[in-house]
Amino acid sequence: MTQTVDKFAPDVRQVIVVANPYSGRRENRSCVEALAAAISDQGLACRVIWQLPELAEVAADPSAPQQYRAVVAAGGDGTLNHVINLQTGLPVFMFPLGNENLFARQFEGCRDPRRAAEILTTGGTRAIDLGRAGERLFAIVASAGFDGDTAHRLARWRRQANGLRRVRSFSYAAPIVAAAFGYRYPLLDIDADGRRVRGALCMVFNVPRYASNLMLAPDADPSDGLLDWVVFERPGSLPLARYALAVWLRRHRQRADVHHGQARQIRLAAAEPVPLEIDGEAADFAPIEIEVAPRAMRVVVPPEAETPFAGP
Repeated sequence: MTQTVDKFAPDVRQVIVVANPYSGRRENRSCVEALAAAISDQGLACRVIWQLPELAEVAADPSAPQQYRAVVAAGGDGTLNHVINLQTGLPVFMFPLGNENLFARQFEGCRDPRRAAEILTTGGTRAIDLGRAGERLFAIVASAGFDGDTAHRLARWRRQANGLRRVRSFSYAAPIVAAAFGYRYPLLDIDADGRRVRGALCMVFNVPRYASNLMLAPDADPSDGLLDWVVFERPGSLPLARYALAVWLRRHRQRADVHHGQARQIRLAAAEPVPLEIDGEAADFAPIEIEVAPRAMRVVVPPEAETPFAGP
């Protein structure tokens, strides 16, 4: 669904950059410093925040939309999730420094500091939907089952006495293997706007892409007022491997034991707690209710952005 780009107010000239020092493969401080310098070169004021409580102070200020034109999430998709859950009410731009950077791929985020600064100066904003799982908003996906268990294992590994370990692509290998042998695959009962199915893994998407740029929900459009869901029916590591191959071949929706659809509200029930991940981060547990939050956020886009959000 194509939408009109709304221009920035010309008198709002300050940008907040929320930076995550732990995301991705590289040292992020030099990248953030380069971005801040490029923003200043464009004649905008730049405030860099390295601690999320400082952004919470901004979110509590009702005059923030009159002071700041945008908040930049400088990190990965998890950094973005923390930013949107503070609900600053400001348009969001992604400066991708993470591993997958799914939001940046979907919404034309940019890692080049000068180009990012140009977009923040001359671009505009569009309204997009978000999802809400329990009390937590998400921009990309909420997934209950194997993926959630993997995310919870990774979160436990990250924690150490002097801070967080940096997560790189290979950091997922050990949690995935441990989940493959240790996860019990409890079943979920899913009610998606009245349609009921049962399965071992339920994924709810706001955008088409998932990890490794896999198109699990090719019809997902974050401006249509709906969430796209996919349920993989059979439990166990062997069925999971077969599902993964079908997804890679883009044939998963042809299988009789894979269910999919669109809904505004999706209820997940289970006889025991099922781990949940949201935008790649360990979250709560099912049972949980997931619903769309229509036009809940504005995203910064280039001035020439005229293409629909959805699609490969």
